[in-house]
Amino acid sequence: MLLNFDDSTPWDALYKQTADEPNDLVSEVRTAVEYGMCDPRDSAEIACAATETAEAVVAALSSPWSLYTPQDAATVASAFFVQLQQNADALKELGQAVGRIVERGEAELPAPAGAGQPANLTDALEALRSVSEQIHGLVARHASTTVRALHDAPGSAPVPADVHETVVAVADLLAEQHDQAVTLTRRHEDGTYEDSDDGFGCGCDVTVLADGEEYNFHRGDSEWSLTRESDGRKLSDGSTVYSAYKTLSTSLKTAHPQQLANDVLHIITADRT
Repeated sequence: MLLNFDDSTPWDALYKQTADEPNDLVSEVRTAVEYGMCDPRDSAEIACAATETAEAVVAALSSPWSLYTPQDAATVASAFFVQLQQNADALKELGQAVGRIVERGEAELPAPAGAGQPANLTDALEALRSVSEQIHGLVARHASTTVRALHDAPGSAPVPADVHETVVAVADLLAEQHDQAVTLTRRHEDGTYEDSDDGFGCGCDVTVLADGEEYNFHRGDSEWSLTRESDGRKLSDGSTVYSAYKTLSTSLKTAHPQQLANDVLHIITADRT
């Protein structure tokens, strides 16, 4: 979340900040732009990629845990309104690109079609211009107020500050919601963990018993995982390797604890039935 997001902060600042964070998907698009797009195939491919991306956003937002706070929604809304602006610019640029075809003498602009007649090239260019202006008008009227209202809305999601807080919160939830023993194993003193962001968490883990089976919830390799003791194999050095494990639905190190607890309980329930 952007700090100091006040009345003087542009509404698109949330988008810009998030887009500049490490992101493989954004990086791929920026690399394509830097490499250069200069022919009809490039134009069609990037337009189709944008459409696929928009469809993927719909799928992402359909998840029950797609957003944790209204501030998350503010960031997404900021990106959407910027996208609308860019779509409007793309429609305008599309019309100008067709105009360059006409200027080359490779297409002709007829008079606008009359009533009851099918739209022609001139009508299409006017439609592109008109829709572009309408979209820009919608953004101008609604973007700032909508993004700010979402950003300022109070929320109470228990979002942890670091990996250790996440593990502890999940352990507490599992102890409340699971019908058998849950044990948090601490590998360090409270207040001594420093988040190194190496993907392997703080070392603490949670053991969950279920009908004689033992499960272990932990973080490793930048993922939240659940292993089952019966899948483990003891090595000569006393360590255990696992032939199978379940990766939970989110890799965020500060994920909503209930999302992770739900995943753990769902896996255990599926094993017991």
